[in-house]
Amino acid sequence: MTLLVLFATACMLGFLHALEVDHMLAVSAFVSRRPAVGAAARFGARWGLGHSVAVLAAGGVLLALGVRWPERWDAAGEAVVGAMLVGLGVWALVSARRMRRHAEGQAHDTAHTHDPGHDHHGITVVGFLHGLAGTSAAVALVPVTMLDRTSAGIGYLAAFGIGVTTAMTLFAMVAAVAVRRAAERSHLWGRRAAALVGSAAIITGALWITRALTP
Repeated sequence: MTLLVLFATACMLGFLHALEVDHMLAVSAFVSRRPAVGAAARFGARWGLGHSVAVLAAGGVLLALGVRWPERWDAAGEAVVGAMLVGLGVWALVSARRMRRHAEGQAHDTAHTHDPGHDHHGITVVGFLHGLAGTSAAVALVPVTMLDRTSAGIGYLAAFGIGVTTAMTLFAMVAAVAVRRAAERSHLWGRRAAALVGSAAIITGALWITRALTP
């Protein structure tokens, strides 16, 4: 029963961890380019998969070596995530401009102008980087190093990953519905939604970089 409570707690923490601002903005940047519910669910699941693999790999190393997550790595990880968010934000803004250049009858959905397979690989990489940086160390990896049994630690990380993936899949689907409805009202609102996501990602990324570089 003790392990069951531990795993349930890890799953809940993973669910909450996924809904942090930087995570939602990163996934929203992809969803805004292809706001179909099915595609969005795959984006969210792939982000969660990348995040979970990173946490499992890092946590496994910590468990094997019996060490804690070095705090000095947090700043470097935050800087990397910040730079990634800025890049995604610029990408989203460029996508919004492309939407404006197309006639209404030609490009109501920008998904037809790019390769969705490339996006799916990209979102997995983004999730992986998120898993290695930021608060993952404090939320998931540090508690694992306090567990006595390796199997319990792996189970904790797996449950955390399930929570992360579930939350982000649900969020991506909700975001797709919101962007789709905005686009259906008018192309202007669809472009504004993409531009808003891009601008927010750039601002958030800049704040992360500033925090990481500030002594």
